[in-house]
Amino acid sequence: MRSWDRVIGCVLLPLVLLSCHVSRAPRSDEDSKQELLALENRWLQVEDDPVALEGILAPDFLHVVPGAIITKDQHLQFLRGHPAGSERAEKHFEDLHVRVYGQAGIVNGAVIQTTEHGERKTLFTDVFAYRDGKWQAVSAQELPVTGP
Repeated sequence: MRSWDRVIGCVLLPLVLLSCHVSRAPRSDEDSKQELLALENRWLQVEDDPVALEGILAPDFLHVVPGAIITKDQHLQFLRGHPAGSERAEKHFEDLHVRVYGQAGIVNGAVIQTTEHGERKTLFTDVFAYRDGKWQAVSAQELPVTGP
């Protein structure tokens, strides 16, 4: 009887592991695109809140900023040391493009920020990885648009 237990265990274990792996994969490209759009919108709402960003940014997140490439920890440390002012800018997206390649997603677009001092447009590229059942940002880069 013991040998049958081993045979059954050897047959069932790969199936259990496979089902765990499959359940962590995104459902479909369209579902993934919607999840990435929702995550981008959440990120835009909380971009100055280091606590809220903890779950959005992956542990290996890198942010390309003028003159440097910074880690997640450096990014969050900067936000903690430079809290957002009381002036809240109105922000929205324009021209979003979401692409999914299996467990990787790329979002390109523009953020339009409006304050009492005028409007500022920034182009961006965000790269996401689907890990442990959720999307997280692994890389970000912004490009301020100057001129008309």
